[in-house]
Amino acid sequence: MLTSGLPTAERERELKELAYVLFVGGTDTSATVLVSFVAAMVTNPEAQVKAQAEIDSVLGYATRLPTTSDEAQLPYVRNLILEVLRWQPVGPTGGPPHVCYEDDVYQGYDIQKGTILIGNAWAMSRNKNVYKNPEDFEPDRFLDPSVPHLPAFGWGRRKCPGIHFAEASLFLAVSSMLTTFTFSRKKDIDGKEIIPTIEGAFNNLTM
Repeated sequence: MLTSGLPTAERERELKELAYVLFVGGTDTSATVLVSFVAAMVTNPEAQVKAQAEIDSVLGYATRLPTTSDEAQLPYVRNLILEVLRWQPVGPTGGPPHVCYEDDVYQGYDIQKGTILIGNAWAMSRNKNVYKNPEDFEPDRFLDPSVPHLPAFGWGRRKCPGIHFAEASLFLAVSSMLTTFTFSRKKDIDGKEIIPTIEGAFNNLTM
């Protein structure tokens, strides 16, 4: 362990700071994904109905909350989460920047060694050659094994170290919310549903 040679007090402080960073690093991003999930359910009620039907078929109606052991039996819920991550990428710039370790050429562009590279996850999520109708929310697109998952947690050795914890947390949060709530649209004074407009917002880590 990197802190093993430190004095006890300093080692404990370093470990506390590390634990804090690991925890806080996922709060902002996870909260943003859940906001996008709710927006997706309000704008795509048919997806919500399908996910809730799948959950009820596995858990029974109002019997218990989902656990991670249920995930394998809830493929549509899993695909719904993948689609939320693609539809509204939590990190549009693809996570930490990378550095090119040797001279390279990409589509006619010379990339010199030492160049800082930032992935455009938003552009990837809107690639029509990869995702048909990219602006639409379609969880079933991932039924096709040839459709790749958007690298929402970055890529390479510098991708999010909390990816497995985040995926499990998102599954529990999303499936539990679908089990206990139904998200619906507001209505105007005439009783007609208001179709919401989804717009991006900026904060310190996410969009």
